[in-house]
Amino acid sequence: MTITDTAAGQDSTLAGTNTLIPELLPLDSADAVATNARRLLGLVADEADEMEQIARLTPRLATAFRRAGLFQMAFPAFRGGLEMSLRRQLDVVADVATVDASAAWNVAVLNATGFYAARLDDEAYAELYPTRDMPTSGSFHPRGRAQLVPGGYLVSGRWDWGSGSYTAEHVIGSANVFDGDQPVIGPSGTQLHLGIWLPREAVTASDNWQVLGVRGSGSTSYVITEPAFVPASHSFDRDARYDQTKDPLNRSVHLSHFALTGVALGVARHLVEITADIISARGVAHLDAAMLQRFGEAVTEVDFAYAGSRTVADITDDIIFSDNVLTPAAQARMTAVNAFAGLALRRVVDITTDLARAGFIRDVDPMQRVLRDAYGALSHAGTRRDHLGALARAGLSSGGVDTSGAAPVERARELFAERA
Repeated sequence: MTITDTAAGQDSTLAGTNTLIPELLPLDSADAVATNARRLLGLVADEADEMEQIARLTPRLATAFRRAGLFQMAFPAFRGGLEMSLRRQLDVVADVATVDASAAWNVAVLNATGFYAARLDDEAYAELYPTRDMPTSGSFHPRGRAQLVPGGYLVSGRWDWGSGSYTAEHVIGSANVFDGDQPVIGPSGTQLHLGIWLPREAVTASDNWQVLGVRGSGSTSYVITEPAFVPASHSFDRDARYDQTKDPLNRSVHLSHFALTGVALGVARHLVEITADIISARGVAHLDAAMLQRFGEAVTEVDFAYAGSRTVADITDDIIFSDNVLTPAAQARMTAVNAFAGLALRRVVDITTDLARAGFIRDVDPMQRVLRDAYGALSHAGTRRDHLGALARAGLSSGGVDTSGAAPVERARELFAERA
């Protein structure tokens, strides 16, 4: 089964479903898109079981998300897009994740469409995006092979973790570039690593997304066995250096998946809300001080994870939507925020499973899926703790954290000395 066949099959099932999708606002503002997302939360809940079973977005929910503009938030203003701030993108994904992590994962990943499209020249953009309603998925691990030929590349490979690819109109895969048997060296001084719009007819889905959690993300592997030609203009430098002259959301290639942080935030909040229902149902007589304290810890984890993540989003927005430069330390902080949210989610999982007791081991218990989704989200590379080490390294090498009002490194050393 090809990716193309799957997408066509989904489109053919949409007739007659219009009345089941809530009324949505025109896509003329960031507020409209955020409102549309909230209006669809009931539909997300209704479709969650089917998403779990078919391991992808349902046709109805995919259509609703497209109409709501949830895959268009990052299109740049110079292409007529809303160019929504990172903060607004984060909040939309988190809102959806409070209902279902798989749905939110699709929103976060397919929202990268605008980031990718902004990297195309005018001619390629017109070819690939006759409308902004062209959701685009991408996988960058493992890397394929792009053989240099006149006018472009012959591309082949196998890509894992293709979230949203069943729903996508375009599928991107990364590839290392070769000229004959020799690696082509890019501007960064290492082998040129491209993101490439793959020819849909050449891509075959592996249908191998049978997993513990976030099952509805549709993160199947996909392959191109026989090398397929791709024009050079249908690619971008995946390792491009920071470029202050670009549009705000395209100055750093690391901006494109910031909104994934919203999944960890929303799942943590969902667990706390379910746990609140569980302990409330036991009655006041069972609410001892220890239980209240533990539940308060979970609430605090969620509150501060939201606050911290939003603050980093605001700081980053203030930089990229101005003439200021996103320094290496600021980029590292931006990348580390998902790991920070992941740490909070890990602690919330520990607390809420303790408070809920044994009920969640039953398949029919609503908490079980949320827990599985939590572990699915935490398996993603973005939540790894080593991002925190990269932030520390960047801060130390720059002489301190450059924004956010935190104490610089030298002052921090003074504070530790005072405590000693």
